[in-house]
Amino acid sequence: MRFLASIVAVSAVTGMATADLINPLVPDWRGDANATYAYWDSFTSADGGPNFPEQGGGFQLFNFGQGAIIAGSGNLYGAGGALDIHVYSLGELAPTEAVLSFSFLGNPIDTSDVQAFFNGSYIDPLTSELRGESGGGGFSAQTWSFTYDFSNIAGDSGSVAFFFGSELANSSLDAVSVDVLSIPAPGAIALLTLAGLGSRRRR
Repeated sequence: MRFLASIVAVSAVTGMATADLINPLVPDWRGDANATYAYWDSFTSADGGPNFPEQGGGFQLFNFGQGAIIAGSGNLYGAGGALDIHVYSLGELAPTEAVLSFSFLGNPIDTSDVQAFFNGSYIDPLTSELRGESGGGGFSAQTWSFTYDFSNIAGDSGSVAFFFGSELANSSLDAVSVDVLSIPAPGAIALLTLAGLGSRRRR
């Protein structure tokens, strides 16, 4: 009976159409010169290989959980075990704030244990919020958004990472977005200062 329930769960989640992010939190600074944005809607590697974003860039996503597959919908599905998702920046950033959003179906991702990691420290979210839900029933799609405040370490630069996952198998990751706002690099600040001086001279 337990085996049959697992088969039903697998069929329900892997066969369900992708729902994308439902009403995610979009920061008003997305698209700014000092903002980094990445979005995944369809995954290509289930077992430790990099997943490259379909929009934006600057980050890669990995699953280090065992027994995962890529479903027909493109979802990252923990068929044989829990998901263990890591999102890493490709280069160093000097973050001031960040927003992480993801959508899942099936057994839930643990939204009480979603952390950022920067310069050797784990950072808990400033806020977490269920932003949207669709489908109904036990396998409804949920979108959660998390905000992070890096102001206490403003000015430091390094790799930025985000960690989250499920506690059980049969969890399906549907879509992920990451937004990070950074302090401009010292060279960029110098250029902006020079540009400001130049404009004042013309007045």
